[in-house]
Amino acid sequence: MIAHLSGVVRRAGVDFVVVDVGGVGYMVSVAAGTRQQLPPAGGDLELHIHTQVREDQLALYGFVTVDELDMFELLIQVDGVGPRVGLNILSSASLEVLKRAIVSEDPAPIRRASGVGPRTAAKVIIELKPRLDAMVELEAIPRAAAMAGDGAVPKAVESALRNLGFSSSEARVGIESVEWKDTPSTQEALAVALKALGRK
Repeated sequence: MIAHLSGVVRRAGVDFVVVDVGGVGYMVSVAAGTRQQLPPAGGDLELHIHTQVREDQLALYGFVTVDELDMFELLIQVDGVGPRVGLNILSSASLEVLKRAIVSEDPAPIRRASGVGPRTAAKVIIELKPRLDAMVELEAIPRAAAMAGDGAVPKAVESALRNLGFSSSEARVGIESVEWKDTPSTQEALAVALKALGRK
């Protein structure tokens, strides 16, 4: 399984690049954002790779960042989204725009991708929103915990906010509004978070 390539660009097309690694040329499919970041022929290049193995072919899909690779691998797990459509979706908007669209349930940026209709866009949102929400939640707690000792208080605040009906992204906003360096109690931190979220 090829997971990473580091070599020299030999040539590139609209949606692919040939990377020379030790005298062997690997043809790698890329999204528009990755294509725009490629160096000219002869330049050094490193790509994170998703390898797809079928009976009749071995296909490589390359990404400049791990975040792009992770999103691609999430997309192709959605029913009806193959690697080509996954690349099209990544080519339709920046990674951050796509994440915001999925979390906010806005199909427009996804629909701009070639080969994506309303049903497929809806599936992408339905299947990936919970995963992105969970990822946001996991990212928020360590940041808060780093500022609040063992992290027990921010975890308790996050749990309380979720129980009150806030989404994980809203809970993150609430948690990040607290001045953790002041080591507040759970009640004090919750009050600050609720105020930031418009509840008193």
